[in-house]
Order: sequence, then structure tokens, then C-alpha cells
Amino acid sequence: MARAGVTYYDIVKAAETIKAGDQEPTVDRVREQLGTGSRSTIAPLLKRWRSDNDGAAEVSGLPRDLVEVVKSLHERMQQMADQRIDQIRQEFDALNDERHKRLTEANTSIVQLTARLQDMGVQLELLNEEKRQQSRSLEDTRVALAKAESQRDEAIARSTELKKTVTELKQENRDIRDHFEHYQQRTAADRQQEREQFRSASQGLKDQIQDLQHRLAQAESRSSDLFGANAQLRQRVHELEQANAALNSELSRKTEDIRNLKRDLEKALAKSGEYQSKNEQLAEKIAALTSQKAYLDKEVAVLYQALEATKTELKTTQDKVALLTDENKVILQEKAVIQGQFKQLQNSL
Repeated sequence: MARAGVTYYDIVKAAETIKAGDQEPTVDRVREQLGTGSRSTIAPLLKRWRSDNDGAAEVSGLPRDLVEVVKSLHERMQQMADQRIDQIRQEFDALNDERHKRLTEANTSIVQLTARLQDMGVQLELLNEEKRQQSRSLEDTRVALAKAESQRDEAIARSTELKKTVTELKQENRDIRDHFEHYQQRTAADRQQEREQFRSASQGLKDQIQDLQHRLAQAESRSSDLFGANAQLRQRVHELEQANAALNSELSRKTEDIRNLKRDLEKALAKSGEYQSKNEQLAEKIAALTSQKAYLDKEVAVLYQALEATKTELKTTQDKVALLTDENKVILQEKAVIQGQFKQLQNSL
């Protein structure tokens, strides 16, 4: 069915215009002359025009069989070429659409992979920064732990010294008591005086012992606090080491994901190159078929030239036949005259 806008009258005008230019009207030439219409629309209308113009060919004196054979050959060649070109173009359009679709999908995949790669890079940078912060925190904790251990050792040493001092003071107290008993045997006045001195010294020693005991208790309390802080620091170090291990594991997974994304990107680029190569091959096929169609058009033009030459030769032959017919008529007339004269001669004898 003809498409709206292209009528039989348009086909007739275009075909006659092409015919007036000493060219054979073909589907492509008519389509080029009209500037619109599809081959499936133009072909049946052009065939109808050729059928309507068969009478002119018969009037020219050519045998109908020869005209039909040439037309059938041309139409068959033209139809085969058109069908082959349409088929190749349909295949090319289908493959081109598929290639565009796959190329679009590949580009979309590349964009998604690139976005994921960028996200992975950002996450990797964040993980590295968190790892660096954890490393700094771990180092600070280790320094604090070393400092606490040093303070604990100092407290232990100080506690040992205080215990040694208390022991020495106790021994000195015993010595003083021994001296006090020895001096007690002296005179009452000396004893009273020494007793007062001893009381004073004993009170001072008691105060000193109490002070030392208080300092020892503080040292022991400080040592207990340091032990608790040391245990907390060790627990914190253990937690930071576990967090560091988890970060290293996550970093390894992210790195592997990035490698996989890079491989997927390379595969997508390789497929895009293959589709581009197939597109170029299809373009080469279309060019070859177009060249083949041009060659067939040239052959059809040669056939039409041969047909025109045959028409001319046939016209010349017809003229010769007409001339010979006229001569034959003249000869027959002369023969009739001679036969009449011969009969008259016979009758006269």
C-alpha cells in the first residue's frame, strides 16, 4: 500500500522526467527524483507505469517476447538487488541497534564501575585515614603504657625503699629501747632526764613512723591504681590491635573489589572495540553491495542500449522489407504486364 504523500501520478511524472534525461527509471532514481517514499512503496507503482507503457514498445515494432524478457530480467535483477540491499540494511540496522544498545550498556557499566571505583577510592582513603588515626592512638597508648609502667616501677622501688626505711626505723627503735633499758639502770635523775629525752625522741619516731606508714599506704594505693591503669591500657591496646586487624581485612577486600572493577572495565572496553569492528565490517559489506548494485545498473543500462540498438536494427530491417515489398509489387506488376502481352501474342498467332 502506497504511503501518504506518494501517488501514482508522482511516480509517472518522476519516471517520465528520468526517461527524458536518457536514463532508465529505477526505484532508486525515482526515489531520488521525488526526495521521499520508500522502496516498497515506489516499486509496485513503477512496475505499473512500465506495464502501462508496454503499448508504446509494441508500437515500435519490437517483439513482445524480447521486451518481456529484457523487462523481466531487469525487474528481477532490480528486485534482487533491492531485496538484498534491504536485507543487508535491515541486518545492519539490527546489528547497529544491538551495537548501540550494547555500547550504551557498556558505557553505563563503565560509568557505574567508574563511580564505584571512585567510591571505593574514597572509602579506601577514609579507611587509610582511620587506620592512621588508630595507629597514632595505638602509639599514644603504647607511650602512655610505657610511662605508666615506668611510674609503676618507680612506685614499687619507692615502696621498697619505704619498707626498708620502716625496717631500719624499727631496728633503731629496738636499739633505742635496749639503750633505754641500759640507761634506766643509771641514776634516777639521769633516768628521768633520759626518759624525757626518750619520750621526746619516741614521740618523734612515732610521728615519723606514722608518716612513713601513711606514705607507704599512699604508695601502695598509687601502685594499685597504676596496676589498674596498666590493665586498662593493655585492654585498650588489645582492642586497638583487633580494630587495626579488622581495618586491614576491610582494606584487603576493598582492594580486591577495585581489582575486579578494573577487570570488568577492561572487558567492557574490549567488547566495545569488538562491536566497533563489526560495525566497520558491516559498513564495508554495504559499500560492496552498493558497488555491486551500481555494476548491475550499468549492466541493465548496457542491456537497454542493446535493446535500443536492436530496435534501430529492426527498424532498418523493416524499412528494407518494405522496400523489397514495394519492389516485389513492381516486379509482380511488370510480370503481369508481360504475361498479358504474352497471351496477346499467343492469341495473335
